[in-house]
Amino acid sequence: MALQTARDVTAAIYVCPTCKSSLHPSPGKLRCAACSIDYPVEDDIPEFIAGELAASPDPQLRRMRFIDKMAGLYETDLWYPLVMKVYGGRHGPLLAQLVRSVADRLGPVEGRVLDVACGPGTFGRRIASPAREIWGVDVSRGMLRQGRRYAASEGVSNLHFARARVEALPFGDAAFDAALCCGSLHLFTDTRAALTEIARVMKPAASLAAFTFTPGTEGLLKYAWFRDWSRTRHGLHVFALDDLERTLALSGFEAFQPEIRGSTLLFSARRAAPESGSHPGFS
Repeated sequence: MALQTARDVTAAIYVCPTCKSSLHPSPGKLRCAACSIDYPVEDDIPEFIAGELAASPDPQLRRMRFIDKMAGLYETDLWYPLVMKVYGGRHGPLLAQLVRSVADRLGPVEGRVLDVACGPGTFGRRIASPAREIWGVDVSRGMLRQGRRYAASEGVSNLHFARARVEALPFGDAAFDAALCCGSLHLFTDTRAALTEIARVMKPAASLAAFTFTPGTEGLLKYAWFRDWSRTRHGLHVFALDDLERTLALSGFEAFQPEIRGSTLLFSARRAAPESGSHPGFS
């Protein structure tokens, strides 16, 4: 499958993020007839976020211009290894180790895989295959455009990008066979809302593979004062295991399997089967 164009998006699985109705294509946009909303498609990337984020009350979203500009540096030694070692500690995993861990936690799954807060497709590009189709969403235009450039130069074809909020994913219920959330869970304002929406679009028993941070034994995050400062200044959540397991359960997940390396927390969980009569994503 080639990288998506405005026309072939209709053969994909996008829906209106507001009402979850089907979308209809026209040149350069997708239209929700139910909401009378047009979603533009720019650089072959559907745009499901209205308005500018610079005025958002969310401190992470207000930093979008900075994040857009750092897209080209994100996968270099100037960013990823530095952040992982400073925050997670000297025994924290490097990018190649994280990719292997995430791939192992997904297992041999085939079909559609959701990559939440995908950045430039850092993980999705590396695990895509002819039998595994990756659908990446992020709030940063810069990251998504960089991801398309990387995918084109690397010949990664089974990959799609869209700009969307994790709290309002543009996909129908039970659309995905697995999901990734790599290095972003600690940045979401409402962790439970984000996980509940991710669960909604996953099939029962589908695997979620993720990594985030925990108050571990290494790196700056082992210090309570730094965790407090990071939460106040940057909205960074640092998860205790029992709190995260509880939040996952309330959001529709089970079978939490954590692994701690320094202050880096890698984990997998499984989408629980919804209770009879309940809405997918709530159990």
